[in-house]
Amino acid sequence: MAEIRQIGYLPVLILLITVISVHTGFGNTTIYWMLAFATIVSVLWNKWMYFDPGNRKDYYIIVPYLVWMIIGVIRGVFVAENYWEYKQLISGAFCLSLPIFVYVFSIPEILHRTLKIWFKIALPLFAVFFIWYLRRDFYHYYIAPVLLIACFLPILTKKWRIIFILLLLLMMFADFGARSQVIKAAIALLVSVAYLLSKYITPRILNLAHWLCYIVPIILLVLGISGVFNPFRAMADTGADYEYTGSEELEEDLSGDTRTFIYEEVIRSALRHHYVWQGRTPARGNDSWAFGAYQAEELRTARYERWANELCHTNIFTWLGLIGVILYGLIYLRSSYLAVYRSNSIWMKLLGIFIAFRWAFGWIEDMNDFDIMNITLWMMIAMGYSERFRQMNDTEMKEWVLSIFTKKTQNENA
Repeated sequence: MAEIRQIGYLPVLILLITVISVHTGFGNTTIYWMLAFATIVSVLWNKWMYFDPGNRKDYYIIVPYLVWMIIGVIRGVFVAENYWEYKQLISGAFCLSLPIFVYVFSIPEILHRTLKIWFKIALPLFAVFFIWYLRRDFYHYYIAPVLLIACFLPILTKKWRIIFILLLLLMMFADFGARSQVIKAAIALLVSVAYLLSKYITPRILNLAHWLCYIVPIILLVLGISGVFNPFRAMADTGADYEYTGSEELEEDLSGDTRTFIYEEVIRSALRHHYVWQGRTPARGNDSWAFGAYQAEELRTARYERWANELCHTNIFTWLGLIGVILYGLIYLRSSYLAVYRSNSIWMKLLGIFIAFRWAFGWIEDMNDFDIMNITLWMMIAMGYSERFRQMNDTEMKEWVLSIFTKKTQNENA
C-alpha cells in the first residue's frame, strides 16, 4: 500500500459534520450539503490514493449496493415533482452513500488520524460548551466516536478509562427515556466487560451471539408481519405505553411500543403503491396518516407522507426496496463475519458482535443520516472489512488504540 503522507481535509470535515449533526444552529441545509459533498469527494480521493487491500474481493459486496443506490437516485430525479421532493432526494442520496466510508476507514492510518484529531478537538469542545447546550437525549449524536473507543476500555490508560466510563454513564443516565442512546452506550460497555470475561467465552458462544443478531430480528419480523407475535406490543404490555402528541415527537420509555404503527404504515404504503422490491426512491417517503400532515398541509405538497422514520432499515426499504435492504444487510453481515471468524484479536471478534448488534438494532432505531453517529458506525464496519485490522493481535490492537491519545506515534506520518 502507498505510504499515507496526508489525507487532505477528511478529519476536519468530520469535525464540522459533528457540529452539524446535532442541529445546533451552526448551519443550514445548504451548508450541510456542501459539507457532505466535500466529505464524499475527500473519501473518493483517499480511496483512489490509498485503497489497495489484499482482500479486495471482500469488498465486492459493496459494489452491487452502490450501483443499486445510484439507480434509485436516478429514478428519483424522474419521480420527484416539487421542491421538497428534490430536496429529499439530495439528502437521501447522501444518507444512502454512507457505505463508501468502508473504503477509507479500513485503512488503519486514516482512521487513526481521523479519530486522533476528533478526540483532540471535538471532545474538549463537548466538555466546555455542548454539555450545557445540547438536549440530553442528543449526546450520542455528538460524541458517537466515544461508542467505538468505549469497546476498548480495558486497553485504555486509567485517565482515559475514567473519562470514557463517565461519558458512557452520561449517555445512559442523562435522559433514560432516550432509549437509543441508553442501549448503545450499554452495549458498548458490555463489549468491554465481555473482554474481561473472555477466558469464559468460547468461539462457539461468539458464533452463536453473532448469528442470533441476524436470525432473531428476521424471525420476529416475520412473526410480526404475519400477526402471530408482536415483540413491540409484548414489551408495551409490561406496563409502558406511548402517547402520540400530534408532532414528530413521542412520549416514550424504554419499553414503550412506538414502532408497530411505523411498520404498519411502511408496509401498507409499499403494498398499496407496488414498490416492495424496487423502492419508492429517496425522493419519496411512505404514506403516513400519523406524521404526514406536516408535509401535506404545512409544506403544501398534498402528500400525506413521512420521508424518513427512526428505524434505519425501514428507510432503506422505502427508498430502495427489499433489494436494497438485502444488499445493505449483506454489507453488515460480511463485515461482522470477517471480524468474528477471520481475525487474530479478541477485540476484533467482539467488535464483530457489536456490528451484528447494530444491524439488529437498525430494526428498532438507528436512523440513517449523514451524521457523525452513522459515520462512526461505518468506521466499525470498515474495521471488520480491513484485513490489516484483522491481522493485528491483541498487543498490536492495544498499541493502535492507545496511540490515538498520545502526542506522537509511529502510526502517523508527516
